[in-house]
Amino acid sequence: MSLSPKIARTLVAILLFISLIISVFFWSEARSEVVFLCGNFSAGVTEQSVLKQLGTANWLEVTQQHTDYGRRIVSDSAVSLRMYRCNIDIGTDGKVITASVSGWF
Repeated sequence: MSLSPKIARTLVAILLFISLIISVFFWSEARSEVVFLCGNFSAGVTEQSVLKQLGTANWLEVTQQHTDYGRRIVSDSAVSLRMYRCNIDIGTDGKVITASVSGWF
């Protein structure tokens, strides 16, 4: 049994549209994780609390870098095409100095 070309094109178009909708949904969820979690980190929050909260995310990747003033925790997501990033600067006392989101707003 063979599908007519018109039906086949219609099915492909529908599948592409559904794929686009699903991709946008996951992109939006990953973006939301970066933006909303980063909003939880104000000056004085402990590094342990930051790492615990970031550990609850589904799509985030977290990296840590040593800096002159302490450490920087960077979280972003491949699912959101790394368009949004949360930079959290931790002082030598183990508490947040600053936290900010950078990205394509």
